[in-house]
Amino acid sequence: MLNLAAVDRGLASVQRRFFDEALPPTLSAAAFSSFDATRYDPETLAWGRESWQLRTLDEYRSQVGFTELLMELTELGCAFDTVTAAVRVVRDEARHVELCRRLVVALGGTDEIPGDPKYVRSDPREPLEVRVVQSIAGSLCIGECLSTAILAATRKVTKDRLAKEVVTALTRDESFHGQLGWTLLPQLWPMLDVKQQRRVRARIGEDLKSAKEAIFEGCDGDDAKDARNPFGHLKNAERHGVFEQALERDVLRRFRDLGLLSSRRAAR
Repeated sequence: MLNLAAVDRGLASVQRRFFDEALPPTLSAAAFSSFDATRYDPETLAWGRESWQLRTLDEYRSQVGFTELLMELTELGCAFDTVTAAVRVVRDEARHVELCRRLVVALGGTDEIPGDPKYVRSDPREPLEVRVVQSIAGSLCIGECLSTAILAATRKVTKDRLAKEVVTALTRDESFHGQLGWTLLPQLWPMLDVKQQRRVRARIGEDLKSAKEAIFEGCDGDDAKDARNPFGHLKNAERHGVFEQALERDVLRRFRDLGLLSSRRAAR
């Protein structure tokens, strides 16, 4: 269970201002409070609530992972603009958790999110520079780029206005995260020696497989004729199409351009 309930009234007030100052009025706490759940039947609400609970766990996992990357970039002595960009990523992910939490509550849920985040941490056995580059390649260049494509496609078919605002915010932020990865990867790659570069290349293939498994977890069967969740729902065939296009266009092509993959097959 992931408990996101506030424990201190003063801190909760600070937290709310921290988020709302950077959010449009359509995503303020008041906007979620005014959501009219009576427009939907209980089954539709439950369906949407469950999907956004799962998304909350994913975003919390990302928040933890990118907080670690921020610390490691700092320890590595990276430039202040790099560190500041990483601060924004952590801020974005915390905001994503809060937006997901607000939507879950609006859909009839609570601050207690069922399940536990599947944390992704860097390997402490590796040198600091290897851990940083692996995280950039796996979490930013692969994970956030593919997530951006899935979110952008989901936005197009999201019917509920409030949910669409949330998906829009997540898409915009994660697009920046992916682009940050492709900015930092060629900058930091020369810090690695030949053996370290070889290990990172091998890890890229593993990260691609992990990303694919995460994106398609629970997406089995032909649901083309099934109803669509108004709170953000890609059909399985749509998800496959978006994934394949984004994988080639946004990820594999860029890795090949940097000389980190020799062929499409190497990444499969």
